[in-house]
Amino acid sequence: MRSAKYLKFVAFAVFAVMVLVAAVPFWLNRSVNVLLAQARAELLAQQRLDAILASVRDAETAQRGFVITGNDTFLEPYERTRRMLPSALHDAKEKARTDAERTTVWRISRLVDLKLAELEETILLRRRAGFEATERVVSSLRGKQYMDELRQLVAAEDARGKARRDALRADLLARSGRSFTVSVAATACNILALGVLLLVVMRMLRERRAIAAQLETQAGQLAEAVALTSRRNRELKLVAELLRAVEAVPAVVDAGPVIARFMPKLLPGVAGTLFLLRDDDDNMLDRQAQWGRPSDQPWAIDIDACWGLRHGARYKTAGYGDPACAHYREPSDDAAARLCIPLVTHDELVGMVHLEGLTAGSMQEEQERLAVTVAEQLALALGNARLRESLRRQSVLDPLTGLFNRRHFDAALKRELARARRKNVPVSLVLVDIDHFKDVNDGFGHAVGDAVLRTIAQQLRLGIREGDIACRYGGEEMVLLLPECTAADAGARAEAIRVALAAITPNAEGEGPERITASFGVAAYPVHAQDAEALFWAADKALYRAKQHGRNRVVTGV
Repeated sequence: MRSAKYLKFVAFAVFAVMVLVAAVPFWLNRSVNVLLAQARAELLAQQRLDAILASVRDAETAQRGFVITGNDTFLEPYERTRRMLPSALHDAKEKARTDAERTTVWRISRLVDLKLAELEETILLRRRAGFEATERVVSSLRGKQYMDELRQLVAAEDARGKARRDALRADLLARSGRSFTVSVAATACNILALGVLLLVVMRMLRERRAIAAQLETQAGQLAEAVALTSRRNRELKLVAELLRAVEAVPAVVDAGPVIARFMPKLLPGVAGTLFLLRDDDDNMLDRQAQWGRPSDQPWAIDIDACWGLRHGARYKTAGYGDPACAHYREPSDDAAARLCIPLVTHDELVGMVHLEGLTAGSMQEEQERLAVTVAEQLALALGNARLRESLRRQSVLDPLTGLFNRRHFDAALKRELARARRKNVPVSLVLVDIDHFKDVNDGFGHAVGDAVLRTIAQQLRLGIREGDIACRYGGEEMVLLLPECTAADAGARAEAIRVALAAITPNAEGEGPERITASFGVAAYPVHAQDAEALFWAADKALYRAKQHGRNRVVTGV
């Protein structure tokens, strides 16, 4: 009787441990889903505020273009912003989750209203009173103060959002560690309980041997559950490390080596190839990385070359009887399966993972499940990385010409002047203005004018050194910043560019002027000016003299 009671107690202990081990993965999965949902919500809130700030910047850029040129074409981004911002602000207010976030959104909304009112006032003043009166209003820096405060609010909210996401990641790793500890402790307790149970069973009568066999079966199931839990915990930890590493890369193309380093740990013995979508072609994917011992894969494939990409879902081939993708250069044998998994986030394709050598049998389903889970998380991380990279490019590049924009030029000029003062070296500035560009737009249309601007921008890039900076300052006016270059050398370089411009066809894609020329104004530090503003105006005066003397010439400041 005493042994029976002891046996019941030990059996109860084993059952409790099994329940604990079985509950760990469910608890961990629920916790992970909650944390991921919170992280996604934080990221979406950040993206909404960044989009509002980008729209206001676009409107401000459009206003500046109109103030400088008086051309209503520049106001298209401004009008688009006025139409889109109310709904974006309303959406941000509706989806704010905390009082602090609602307060920040309301402050941003107020600043946006003030900024748009200031932009509208400036545009009306430009139309009524001309450029000089508008310049005095713009010089009051009221609009700049609105933008600075708006940027500070968005940046502060971005920083708080990043801190909250970092806290969520840390919480996720901590919970994973605790789950692993609980699993190990439960396993140890279970082994101890089983040992005691076996000693009791050995002293019991033969009638109890059936009970012992049943308990052994339960022990085997428990061991499998523990092994599965340990494996899932390891997988979750590796996936979290992979996503953290992908988020840290500066560009999407740099994620290839990171992914190639982690995938063999997640899927041992499985080879693979990573393809990423090209930035300039929605139908072509480039091979970025490989791991294991993959078959020979092409450097680039189009969407029609892969059944998975065609249908937007994973596609598996297990032998000669299955239709093969066009990017297979070697036939698949009957034992090893291949799997193509498109990387899709927010209904947008970012790439594709091709896996080879999946284990036959029941392990293949487990490998496929893990591969799909990793691919879903990778798609989200790569999509976020591509978005961050796109925002960085948009902040410094002119979208039409590909040259740096005025914002980048202002910062670069101050930086190069400071470096020139430290090293006691010259810095030259070359202002470039396209001759009679208004006639091109009026005579051939803005599409041809844009093509001419792109051609001239390409010539400027070809005519400067690697360390020089070419910017589109506004309209048809461009500027070259030449570090460690004297005025004489800058004039010679400008002359070479002038000659090259006059000799090319401005619009090789179709109709347009047969020839186009440009005027150049050159000034250098410290010969013509000592600070950034004076240096720019010295170059501008030289450019004005070039226009006065008949255009299509290079004039150096005096």
